[in-house]
Amino acid sequence: MNTGVVIGLDLGTTAVKAVALDERGEVVARTTGGYALHSGADGSAVQDAEEVIAAALEALASLAGSLGDAPVLALVPSAAMHSLVLLDTAGTVLAPALTWADSRPAATLPSLREVMNPASCYAQTGCPLQAPYHPARLWWLRHHQPELWPRCARFVSLTDLLLYRLTGEWATSVGLASTTGLWNLQTGVWDAGMLETLGIGAGQLPPVYDAQTKVGSVQTGPLKGVTVLAGSSDGALANLGVDPTRLGHSVVTVGTSGAVRRLGPVPSLDPQAQTWSYRLDRVTHLSGGAINNGGLLLDWVRRQWYGDLSTEEGFGRLWSDAGLIPAGAGGLTLLPYLTGERSPHWRNDLSATLHGLQLHHTRAHVARAALEALAFSIKQVWERGQSPAAAALSQTVYSTGGLAAEPLWNSVLASVLGVPVQASEVADASAVGAALLGHDQAGHASSTALLLAARAGAAFPIAPDPAQLHALQEARQRWQSLYALLYGEG
Repeated sequence: MNTGVVIGLDLGTTAVKAVALDERGEVVARTTGGYALHSGADGSAVQDAEEVIAAALEALASLAGSLGDAPVLALVPSAAMHSLVLLDTAGTVLAPALTWADSRPAATLPSLREVMNPASCYAQTGCPLQAPYHPARLWWLRHHQPELWPRCARFVSLTDLLLYRLTGEWATSVGLASTTGLWNLQTGVWDAGMLETLGIGAGQLPPVYDAQTKVGSVQTGPLKGVTVLAGSSDGALANLGVDPTRLGHSVVTVGTSGAVRRLGPVPSLDPQAQTWSYRLDRVTHLSGGAINNGGLLLDWVRRQWYGDLSTEEGFGRLWSDAGLIPAGAGGLTLLPYLTGERSPHWRNDLSATLHGLQLHHTRAHVARAALEALAFSIKQVWERGQSPAAAALSQTVYSTGGLAAEPLWNSVLASVLGVPVQASEVADASAVGAALLGHDQAGHASSTALLLAARAGAAFPIAPDPAQLHALQEARQRWQSLYALLYGEG
């Protein structure tokens, strides 16, 4: 008997992914689409909001066309964090959408910190007072684009805009609101004091819905009439997709950027505000940290040293080359900061450095050094989240994202972290996590989650490689020492 499917729609940084998940936890259909991330030498990293919305609607139409007569129980979005879209009173997009990678708001952080206390902001919102968050963006827009500021009637995310285009209702999720730096973790509403300082009103932000709450129904197209839930952020839903029973396992995701995240019943705040604490929903917290330079670092290596090959061939050669080089990359050290860094340094002025080059080094050594630099960056964030309470929850680390399919990456990551790493076999984990929320509404959540958890736990974890440990420890020490030498901190 066909009990129906739930569509999980993951609106990522450079691609949209839609999956149809049935009650058994099986993906019965999926589709993808892409859009551009436009970056500039001034630190800008923006997207065309209409291009992103069009790709999402096209992906949904394509998926709907492949489902036949299977009933669709709900549509649930998974939202890329930290996008910001400016709209006028007519709902027209006023400027390209800012993304997490846009570093321009860092220019006005000093003046913002004169009127907002960073420690208080972090304690209230779980978000450091840094460039990727809305306080810095809004302050920067107000001071650097004064001609645009008076025309801004609404400040929304790309996913909020998509929800409006689908349902005719303005809404955002608790999960997404908690990533803005404007939502108070304690009161559960937009923080009135912060909004007043920034010069905006709560009415310019969307109403906040819990993850499983119905926003409305699709108004037109092949999915007309389908219930749309609020959903959550892509990071939180990726954790749910690979940890559906919410046991608090650490999840390392490397896509364009990278992150270490853990679900839990309480927020986890860092004394130095180097990590963040968001929400999956009203009762489940998501704590961790993110790095800027994940897959984009390896893609840069591919383009610079393997540009004579096609993209697929270049990546294949990069991985095979890196696998030929012993741990430690022959003494080559790479600081990976092509786009500054978020956790734990929160510095936009950092730049990448390749140190220790000698005549015998090849592009294979560069590939290996980049891979290790990525693992070292992840370890820095992972260590910040290893409080006694967090460590007591679980020591299972799941590897997700584009790199999770690479055994070499999982082996290096396990050896650097010093714990077993289990590659998740859940493809499109954020979209799958979103679909699980829809099955919750349909009364299937328990059985669906257990089936997914059983499959996730069946994979064989990769243990740290004793043969690599000493060389990687030495390489990490060189890496940390080089950072301290160049930037004066550890």
